[in-house]
Amino acid sequence: MRKSKGWLGLRTAVIALGLVAWTATGAQAARLNYNVSGQIDPAHGVSGTNVVSFVPITANTADLSSGATNAGLGNFVLAPQADGKSTTYKDTPFKITFLPSTYDTSSVANNAPIVLTGLLNGMSKGPSSSTIQATFDKVPGTLIALDKNTSASFTLPTGPLLLVPSTTNSGISSVQGLINPSSALNPNPTTNPSEAPVPEPSTIALFLTTVGGLGFRRYVLARRAQSRA
Repeated sequence: MRKSKGWLGLRTAVIALGLVAWTATGAQAARLNYNVSGQIDPAHGVSGTNVVSFVPITANTADLSSGATNAGLGNFVLAPQADGKSTTYKDTPFKITFLPSTYDTSSVANNAPIVLTGLLNGMSKGPSSSTIQATFDKVPGTLIALDKNTSASFTLPTGPLLLVPSTTNSGISSVQGLINPSSALNPNPTTNPSEAPVPEPSTIALFLTTVGGLGFRRYVLARRAQSRA
C-alpha cells in the first residue's frame, strides 16, 4: 500500500512538472516600452496664476502578454493656492504625446507618436477647491504596428477627468490610456477571437516525453502485478 502511494505521488509530481514546463515554455513576453511628453499652454484661457502642470511618465513599460492593459501616461498636478486666491481656465489647450519605442527587444515597426489633445475648463480656488476638468479630444484611430504580425489600438477613458485640489492626493490626477493588442489579420479579438498560439516543437517534445514516461511506468507496474499473481 505504501509503495502504491509512492508511485501515485511520483506520478502526480511528474504530471505537474510536465504541465508547468508546458505552460512556461508556451508563455510569450510582450512588453511595449514607450515614452511620454506633454505640456499645457497657459497663454490661452487662463485668468489668474497658472497652477496646473502635466508631469509625464517617461521610459515606461506596458505588459501586453495578457491582452489589453492600462498604460500610465503621467499626472496633472494642481499646485496649492493661498486662501482667497483663484484661477479660472476657459478652453486652455494641453497636449500629451505617446511614443512607442520597442516591443520586447525589437524596435516597434511603426513608432509614429500618438498625439492626444484636449482642453482645461473650471476653477481652482484656495488650496482645497477645484472644479477644473480635463476633456480629451477623440484619439486618432491609427493602430500601433508592434511587429509584422501584431498591432495595438490606443484609447482613453470616456468622459472628462476632474483635477483634484492640492489637499487631495497632493494635487495629483493620473492619466491612463488603454492599449489593446490584436493580430494584424484579426483586428477585433473581442468579437472574433484568434486561434491560440501553436506550442513550440520543444514544448511538444517535452509533453510527449512526460506522457510516454507515465505510460511506460504503468506498463512495468502491470507486468509486476501479473508476475505476483
